[in-house]
Amino acid sequence: MIKMLVIAAAMVLAACATTGGHPISQQQIEAIKQGQTTRDDLLSVFGKPLVRSKNSDGTEVLAWGYAKVGFAGSSYENQSLSVIFGPDGKVVSYTTSQIANPY
Repeated sequence: MIKMLVIAAAMVLAACATTGGHPISQQQIEAIKQGQTTRDDLLSVFGKPLVRSKNSDGTEVLAWGYAKVGFAGSSYENQSLSVIFGPDGKVVSYTTSQIANPY
């Protein structure tokens, strides 16, 4: 009986922590080179983007993200990467953001 309670408690605690996407490392960011890195390069590194959009000037924007929320919201981390591609499929510019629990 106690074994079942321990397993049930572990399952409840595990369900309270949430993670989405994949962490974005500084090394991955530093490998992005304007005018050189292609859309296909980034798709192979980061996988399917969360957002895909077109700007009025014809450039394309792909965005990836990662989020992790700890037990009962006790901690959180959020990372994002947005990349603008020119008509040639190469990186024009990119923006990163990282938010972490200030506590």
